[in-house]
Amino acid sequence: MRSWMAALVVLIGCGSDDASEKLMPIPGTTTRIGEPVSKEGSELYMELFTERPRCEIVVSEEDVDACMPYIDRATGEVRLSFQLQSGDSVLALPLAEDHIRVAHMGREVKDNAENQSVELIPHEPQSSRQLFILLIDGSASMREEVRPGVNRMDEVRSALLLPGVKDAFFPDDNKTAVAVFEFTEGTPEPLGGKLTLLENKKEYTQQIRQHLRIRSGYTHLYDAIRYVSEEVIQKGPVYEWLQRNNGQPTVVALTDGFNNIRRLDKCGDNAQRLTGLLGLLQRLRKDSTPTTRPSVYTVGLGRPLRPSYTFPDRLGPRLNERELCGRFVRREIDGDLERQGIDNVSLKWIAYFGGGRTYVRRNKKGLGEAFQAAAAKQYEWFEVRYRYDPYYMRRSFETRIRLTSFASAEGWVQFHPSAWLDAPPGAKRPDGWAKKSSYRATLVLILPILGTLTVLSYLGAAWFNTRRVLSGRTRPPRPPKAG
Repeated sequence: MRSWMAALVVLIGCGSDDASEKLMPIPGTTTRIGEPVSKEGSELYMELFTERPRCEIVVSEEDVDACMPYIDRATGEVRLSFQLQSGDSVLALPLAEDHIRVAHMGREVKDNAENQSVELIPHEPQSSRQLFILLIDGSASMREEVRPGVNRMDEVRSALLLPGVKDAFFPDDNKTAVAVFEFTEGTPEPLGGKLTLLENKKEYTQQIRQHLRIRSGYTHLYDAIRYVSEEVIQKGPVYEWLQRNNGQPTVVALTDGFNNIRRLDKCGDNAQRLTGLLGLLQRLRKDSTPTTRPSVYTVGLGRPLRPSYTFPDRLGPRLNERELCGRFVRREIDGDLERQGIDNVSLKWIAYFGGGRTYVRRNKKGLGEAFQAAAAKQYEWFEVRYRYDPYYMRRSFETRIRLTSFASAEGWVQFHPSAWLDAPPGAKRPDGWAKKSSYRATLVLILPILGTLTVLSYLGAAWFNTRRVLSGRTRPPRPPKAG
């Protein structure tokens, strides 16, 4: 009996490629997990959760199971949770899938690719002290009507005054402030001609209603974002508010078209200009403190010019004309491209390097949803779920998570599945992901194996005794002859 039990333990435990590594069993699976590693020299420390005692300390009681790692080899699913820390304190962030990269054995897992998907689930929302800087396009194109009697600026004004948007900018449980700028040519102008930090809904409503108007000129979008990021946040009343309240700056830039400096500007002319802005945002991400490091969100009013655009495999702040414009490189912006759609590619790159997200909407309701999303709460820890080809989960593998915007952080861990015995497949949940099977399901798998081993052990003894009987070896030996 002891022999086959020992053999079963060996079968379950096989699969580790490093006997010296401390391995922990993952509950509900036949997989073990190694010690997590956070990349040294990163701006933030990424803690990957691999042990239940740590999860019980960090997360709420009902979320402990979501905090723990899990692997379902039948569907190729892996779950892993992490938290970001700055020094000795937990850093709450508004992360989304665009802000991370997940790699399985060194290969990036691409969302919506064949047999691959990635999802980031935030947990423990926290209301942080934020200062929202709204950059609203006031150029001449905002006069265009979206419907009879209502122009684009009217639509933006109505969206900014929606109750849900005001609630997002001024939550009841936290201290926030809003500064509103309009931009066209030259330096962005604060509403009313003087920079005012609005700290309640009443002041905000009056400012939007009385002073948000269409101006004139071209759309200096890149310069407006540069000015706010370099000048407004780093000095003056905004800087003082951020330092006094230990707050974080969030820039929300809205436009209805393209960055446009001159009348004869072509789409390709913006490649070098955008590269300069992205380099600035990247430097601010690395060199600034959390109170002076802006999160930049971009909102487009209209329809995207290149709706199917996706990022290249390797992301850097240097863009060429073809990457930015595609087949529209030599097309003029004024009176041509701006009538066909919005430069959604620029907006996407700016939000990526600014640590925010981008939204393209066509009406008041959609704009309101975008503004609310930009003012979303921040979260203390995150759960990563991904699917990969189950074939690549038969042996030990490494999962690596890397933060790609806002700040640098990276962590990885080794999974060691059993080479011989697999856990029962998880049950499918309503959200499409696998759920750990109960111990009853585990017994359904193991008991037939145990029963088979037990029967074999008895059959071996019975066959041995049968052979002795048939061969006559059961007779007692004859006594030796005397003398």
